[in-house]
Amino acid sequence: MTQTGRKIIVSTMKNEGPYILEWIAYHRMIGFDDFVLFSNDCTDGTNLILNRLDQMGEIHHFDNPLGPRMDPQRAAYSRAGKMDIVRDADWVMIVDADEFVNVRLGDGHIDRLIEACDGADAISLNWRFFGSGGQAHFDTDPVTRRFTRGSSHEAPENGLIWGFKTMFRPRVFDYFGVHRPKFFKDRELTPELAKWVNDAGRDLGDAFHKKGWRSSADQVAYDFGQINHYAVKSREEFLLKRLRGTANSKNKDRIDTDYWDRFDLNACDDSSIRTDGLEAAMNELLADTALSALHEASLDVSRKVIAYQLQDNTWRRFVETGQFGDDVPAKKSA
Repeated sequence: MTQTGRKIIVSTMKNEGPYILEWIAYHRMIGFDDFVLFSNDCTDGTNLILNRLDQMGEIHHFDNPLGPRMDPQRAAYSRAGKMDIVRDADWVMIVDADEFVNVRLGDGHIDRLIEACDGADAISLNWRFFGSGGQAHFDTDPVTRRFTRGSSHEAPENGLIWGFKTMFRPRVFDYFGVHRPKFFKDRELTPELAKWVNDAGRDLGDAFHKKGWRSSADQVAYDFGQINHYAVKSREEFLLKRLRGTANSKNKDRIDTDYWDRFDLNACDDSSIRTDGLEAAMNELLADTALSALHEASLDVSRKVIAYQLQDNTWRRFVETGQFGDDVPAKKSA
């Protein structure tokens, strides 16, 4: 256990097979001790990869199939909040498989962030969305190396840019949300319930005690770090994402042409994420022959899914040119 205590990540996954090992290796490299991961309705071997990582002692994996009530993401976090392995952690962070915690302090270790926010119970890190950078094709090189152009901090391209994810002390809060921990609605919310800071370490008072998952202009900060959000990746990989859908909605059409237009953001260069040693950490996992075989099988499935979609002229034209034809309707994303 480090001086800042045990730090774990909780997440949900569906059809993220090609990206799991980079995501695990990176977050272990920056100091997270454990992972509590849920998967639902996978068709690319994601659940099998997670099962093997569980058998290897790298993570804790739980099946979380789509049910009639909650969406899979909220159902998973409701389950996680009742687990001793999560509740007994000193720090919990909920991030998706396309999100990477990027600490800009010192050696980039998560402890540097906690130390800089001394006394905090919750630390909210703002998003930076990373676009395709004009890349058309699926590639097996690390996502964190391939995509280095993203959204603007100063003049956000849309209202979601200043969204955040939160690292928090689970014992302080009642339950977990997608972006932040929460208190029960029947509690009297007073400022001393929690010290909540932004990623400049500035105390936000009780601004988020009741609700909220986006910063205002006077709350947003990127001083100590950010969440690198690789929402679209390359154009071929976007075709995988549109079939996958999102874990926090049952709307299967949410990932559409409007989503691409909204999040293919490439205004600013940003190579601040520290990835030295990443390939070595991934190769250490891949030394397990069963895991390596499952990873390769997932890559093969993903390539075949892309190839199948490229039989449609409209999507092939999108990959080749970056343009949507008139026969691809643009819908508004939720």
